[in-house]
Amino acid sequence: MNLKDVEEAAALKSNMHATFDTPQGKEVMEFLEKSCCWYNSCFDPSHPDLALINDGKRQVLATIKTILKCSPQQIAAMAK
Repeated sequence: MNLKDVEEAAALKSNMHATFDTPQGKEVMEFLEKSCCWYNSCFDPSHPDLALINDGKRQVLATIKTILKCSPQQIAAMAK
C-alpha cells in the first residue's frame, strides 16, 4: 500500500471507517485504547523495556486515529 497515493489513502481510510464506525468497531477501538495505554501511562519502573513496547502500541493506535481523522490528501502529504 502506497499512502503517498491519494486514491490508496482514500481506500484505506474508507476501509478503516467501515471497520471502526460500527458498534463492534467502536468496542474494538475502546479495547485498543485501554490495552495500548492511550489515556493513561502503563509505565512500570521494574520493567523499563515495557515503556518502549507501550510507546509502540500508542504509535500504532495514533496512526489509526490519524487516518480516521484526516482527509486522504492530508494522509498522502504526511506519507511523503
